[in-house]
Amino acid sequence: MGDQSIRNRVVEKLLHKRVTGAHKKQVDTVKNWLPSHEQGRGERLIREMISDPEAPLEAYGGSRDNVRLTSVEAAVAYLAENGGEIPFGFE
Repeated sequence: MGDQSIRNRVVEKLLHKRVTGAHKKQVDTVKNWLPSHEQGRGERLIREMISDPEAPLEAYGGSRDNVRLTSVEAAVAYLAENGGEIPFGFE
């Protein structure tokens, strides 16, 4: 998997699970959604996305190392721009 494929997969899964608003997931949980050989690189990319203002991912909850989508609309737009698969019901 390339870096963009990993980023897209993370956003797709968070969108599918509706991880927005008060709903959040730990970085360790999110990276475990990736194949085991991609988890290290996936964690690095998740942390890069958190610090990127253009990415639809943000840190949440202080010291608990949680992430969530900034909004459903931002996630859909990100996937459309980057060749990701938009989950059913969000088109």
